[in-house]
Amino acid sequence: MSTTTGADIANVLWKALQNVAVENNDSTDEKITVNVSKIDDKQEFTVTKAEIVDFVTDQMHKFDGSNGIYYCSDHVEYTVIAREKYRPSLAPFVWPEEIPFTEQHKYKYSLSQISLGLFFDFLKDITLDTNFIVQNIFNNSFYMGIFNNSGRSIDLFDKEVNLYNIVDSLLQRSVKQYLMAIKIEPVDDNEKNKIAVNIKKYKKMAESAMFSVNLSNFHGFSLRYLEHPLVTITDSSNMKRINGNRMTAPHMVYNHDMLEIYTAGNWHDDPLVQFINYYQVAEYLFNYVPNELLFKKVQEKIANPKFSYTDKSDVLELSHLIAEMNRKNDKEVNSLKMVLNQYVTYDDLKKSLSDELISYYRDEIPYFLKDISQPNQIKFSINNLQSSDKVYVKMARRLYAVRNCLVHNKEGENHFNSLIDDESLKKEVPLMKVIAETVIIKYGTTI
Repeated sequence: MSTTTGADIANVLWKALQNVAVENNDSTDEKITVNVSKIDDKQEFTVTKAEIVDFVTDQMHKFDGSNGIYYCSDHVEYTVIAREKYRPSLAPFVWPEEIPFTEQHKYKYSLSQISLGLFFDFLKDITLDTNFIVQNIFNNSFYMGIFNNSGRSIDLFDKEVNLYNIVDSLLQRSVKQYLMAIKIEPVDDNEKNKIAVNIKKYKKMAESAMFSVNLSNFHGFSLRYLEHPLVTITDSSNMKRINGNRMTAPHMVYNHDMLEIYTAGNWHDDPLVQFINYYQVAEYLFNYVPNELLFKKVQEKIANPKFSYTDKSDVLELSHLIAEMNRKNDKEVNSLKMVLNQYVTYDDLKKSLSDELISYYRDEIPYFLKDISQPNQIKFSINNLQSSDKVYVKMARRLYAVRNCLVHNKEGENHFNSLIDDESLKKEVPLMKVIAETVIIKYGTTI
């Protein structure tokens, strides 16, 4: 049930504007004037309380929500929340402008703070007069003046002077900076008219765009989808200055379940959680890949013109083939090996793993697997991946052994103790992570 109305939001927004109002005869209970800065230009902007009420009401009605995504007349917004990699704090989105993706064609992608209409809509779920976060949103509006001489001016940078940009600039460096969205705008106007009916497609595209941001480690961000991110925020700290790669607009869409599992792993610092989630991405195909292989083998057999369903030896040979393949598929390590063999190549691993890690996987094993009976069977050389199928077997055995050690704690078997084994496990995570990313990408489809 909503606890806040548009009128409530307009009232607290009016108070925030009063905090930066110019003290002159135009400033009354119903009309105020504020200083606005645009690069080297300074202006005054006058607004009435009635205009603020109408503005908030209009913005709150711009967006509709469907299938976990929000949309208006010309674009969609997929709400995400960011954190800095390897730190438990949230990362603010500090840029005043939207950050566009590269290589855009039919759709314009960007990463930015959420639109005001969506921001106001989220505020409906919070009690404004008692929530300390919301008080920070409106009462600390003086923060906007620290970049100019007056300390009492709203800095628009190079944006047009209008009510939307003034209100957005007033709020964007408060808690709103933590509320982010991946925005997708169709280039074609006819496509914009069909946003509502194609919303499931846009959700897939937005999920893929989020994956692209996480893949590029853009400015150290790790993004996670949240339908109502304002409710989630409880703490924050300034973002570290990390130079990230450029974000590229996705040309593919990916499996929803696999993306959610991958994102959960990418969101956490705990190497145990990371490894298990990345492993589960590959595990998602443990039935699909063996079944596809079985289908192709059986199809080849029965399509052969020399095969006869009335010939007892032919039918028995086919049944033995099916039984033998099913027997092998019963072992999870074999399914993992098939997934690796199907999707992961030498180039995939060589491009993503350091020479130090490649040498480590060849020469060493995790400390918590020190009691394994055949340690050489889980050491493998990525450089031999192109010439020997046995490398996939050893890689699968290693990953499966690590996975079992993390999820089982049986007497007489290898044990994982997070207090002493975390550093050893962290060396296994990059391998499992690049495998998860590779599987997601190669299992995806082009847009």
